[in-house]
Amino acid sequence: GHTSRAMLQADKQVLLAGVKQQALELRQKELDFNVERYTNLATQASVVAGFSFESLVEMEIPEDCPWLLSSLYFTCGASAMALALYVLVIASFACVFGHRLALQGPHGSLERAVHILVDHRNHMFFIAGISLFFLVMAAVLMAWVKMGAAASLVSLIFVVFAAVVTIRMNRLALLFDIDPSMLVTGAVRVNASKHPGSAAVDLSHLNPSSRAARCGSDVSVASKQGTQYTPLKEEHLEESSPAQGNPVQRMCTGMVTSVKSTVNSAIRQHSDLARESSQGSKLKHEGHLFKKGEPRQAGVAGLFHTEEMRRRYFVLEGKSLYYFKAWEDYGSAGHAGAVNYKDPIDMSKYEPMLLAKAKEGPNRFDLVPNNDAMARKWELQATTPDELREWLAALRAARAYAAELGSPTIGDPNLKH
Repeated sequence: GHTSRAMLQADKQVLLAGVKQQALELRQKELDFNVERYTNLATQASVVAGFSFESLVEMEIPEDCPWLLSSLYFTCGASAMALALYVLVIASFACVFGHRLALQGPHGSLERAVHILVDHRNHMFFIAGISLFFLVMAAVLMAWVKMGAAASLVSLIFVVFAAVVTIRMNRLALLFDIDPSMLVTGAVRVNASKHPGSAAVDLSHLNPSSRAARCGSDVSVASKQGTQYTPLKEEHLEESSPAQGNPVQRMCTGMVTSVKSTVNSAIRQHSDLARESSQGSKLKHEGHLFKKGEPRQAGVAGLFHTEEMRRRYFVLEGKSLYYFKAWEDYGSAGHAGAVNYKDPIDMSKYEPMLLAKAKEGPNRFDLVPNNDAMARKWELQATTPDELREWLAALRAARAYAAELGSPTIGDPNLKH
């Protein structure tokens, strides 16, 4: 009996180690992909820096050239070189230290390295584009400095070139665009199908050395101890054939319940949780939502402002709603990684209201303050009708739980399908 138990424990550790290794391999592919993009960007920036340096050193300015024209030329050339060197240095630095963090850092460093590279990617591409713009402007100004009457023709060529490149880039960007809700990352997470709001866990965070005694000897004992057995579920609930795919995919087969059954039971489960005020800590729901940010003033006089929906990760626990810039912030730091960690959204003070029509599209709802007219209204959007239904059920359950603790109750919005 003791030998069989030891062998079973060893087999469990081997299984967990294999799952974790393959999850880390997926994250490694994502890291290599981002590092390669930074490397390509650094190579292109070095070419732009070389051209800019050549234009500054080799260019001979005629004595009769207007000082304003020559000053603009050197300003554009120097700006192109400085920005290109910035991209070159930062991209190289990110590649070297990103790999170092992923390889030599503590547990969870691979995920953190990927998150850092993704966060800075758009910034680096923007700076590289500005550098290329200044290089083209320097070329146009050089034509006016050196070519006399032919400068207008050269300028026209560069203007047409810039217009064609801009139009073509915009078309390609639309063709290659991926909706944020459909973007596949290297994260493979697990959650409980019977409790859609339960905490998701990244498979790369599994602990192969954990012992069965910590979770009880069977499902009933573990349930009494508060442990939930969580079937595997990939990000987009893609089902795989039992005879195909890697071990993670084969484990997912047969363990993931259908999305339809999960959605149909969501409202009933959250209502049951809300009635159990003594178990308020178990009321938990999490997932991605799009959140409209604060208005950002633009322009000298502040005549314009922009608002856009940004994808954020929300965690509802009890009556408190937290949001994070990305799931990785929650996975690595818990509630402390939330943007509103010090001041979470108190659902006793807000009422979820469904929008029949919104310019942002379907599945829109707001969290409207109950009594404080000066409080912020939270404008949110779910990806699918099923996710909208789950979130509204969870938020209503949170309000009901808050009411049992003594908070005022407001009628629930009428959800129409």
